Amino acid sequence: MSSQNNSNTDINKGINRLRSLSRLERIIVNYFLRHISAGDIIAVLDIREEVKKKIREGDRDLLPETEDTLIEVEVRRVLAELVREGILYHRNGVYGLSPWLVELVKKKLGRLRPGESKPLEKLLE
Repeated sequence: MSSQNNSNTDINKGINRLRSLSRLERIIVNYFLRHISAGDIIAVLDIREEVKKKIREGDRDLLPETEDTLIEVEVRRVLAELVREGILYHRNGVYGLSPWLVELVKKKLGRLRPGESKPLEKLLE
């Protein structure tokens, strides 16, 4: 029973962290909610393009720099932070949702549905 309590505590901490995501962190988590996992190079390039799109759409203070290389550096920094915090994992050149988050998606939405957008807010209810 103790390991179950620890697991629930970890999930609750993870959910609380998801509630406090920055805008860039939210873009990254939403990317992985949609794709579940992706190779690290493709993920960084895809997320860079999503960030550039948000900036073009008017979210000019998302990042202080809009040069591709600087966006990629910031995306990699945030990816590493999300891995350290247990929201994502990184193994063998692949980033993906942590197992607890995969289970939360399945529990709240019924299945993973790779390739489909999933509202983060629905997971936080």
